[in-house]
Amino acid sequence: MYKFHPDLYVFMKRLAFKNLGAVTAMALALATSSFAQSETRPKYEFRLTLGLSLPGGASSSEYRDAWTEDLLSSVVDQGTITPASPAAFSCQGFAAYFLTENLGIQAGLGIYSESISNTSDFALSYSWTSGASGSKTQTWTGTGRLKSIPLSLNALYEWRGPAWSFYVSAGPTLFFNSYEAQSMSGFGVSDSSRVRVYVPPNWVETIFQSVDALPVPLAVPTQSWVGFGFDIGAGADFRIDEKWAITADLRYFGCPARDFGWTWTVGTYSGIMGNLAGWPFTAANAAYAAEHTTPSTVGASSLRIALGVKLVL
Repeated sequence: MYKFHPDLYVFMKRLAFKNLGAVTAMALALATSSFAQSETRPKYEFRLTLGLSLPGGASSSEYRDAWTEDLLSSVVDQGTITPASPAAFSCQGFAAYFLTENLGIQAGLGIYSESISNTSDFALSYSWTSGASGSKTQTWTGTGRLKSIPLSLNALYEWRGPAWSFYVSAGPTLFFNSYEAQSMSGFGVSDSSRVRVYVPPNWVETIFQSVDALPVPLAVPTQSWVGFGFDIGAGADFRIDEKWAITADLRYFGCPARDFGWTWTVGTYSGIMGNLAGWPFTAANAAYAAEHTTPSTVGASSLRIALGVKLVL
């Protein structure tokens, strides 16, 4: 059996103890260097941006009714409410925590308020049994507002360079929305009376009839709802110093649309043609008109372009 030479054993033992300090120092240096890199690497990012949002807006609503009565052989009253939404300002904040050098999780909270202009175009056309006919058109303007607060939880990936960095992020989003709108529309009505007049040598029953359209206010009362959707975005950062950067963000928010019906307002109105004054618009009329009015489809989705600042910790 091979035996370990005593002098060789002593030599190796001395060599190990002699270099233990150097090996330990080297290991501590590596550990310290690794720890320092881990500590100095950015772990947290905070972004605050202001921008313009191109809104999803709301769809048009239509009212249409056709009827006949006494001397009126045909009456058609129809209206269209068309919403228009300009670009609106929005504010968005993000906080991110990096799990690795490039991959992190990101929470976002924003606020968006969209002003809506509603244009209502109404037309009344009618024909008499005598063959005569006529028409009347009217246009009104109304307002509306859509508010949305998106709350996002995203996956974030970032490519870092000496001066520039680029990122993409996406994830599920909860939308806390509210919507309201006001407008006008016409509602066709007719008034007829039967009287007996003497036409020698007999008494003859004659019908006197007027046709008009009532200008009735419409509204979508304030409605609040929570929608579940997503957001996806990309951007770039230009570093100012070790902690601060200027950031640009392009982001799409996708939220399912929702339908809202119009409420016709009960009241007393005078016709737009001046033929009828103080005419009652009853609850039965309002219910009938609402049934013949298509709902407005409101979308809280939007495309947002924003600039802001980023803080790295």
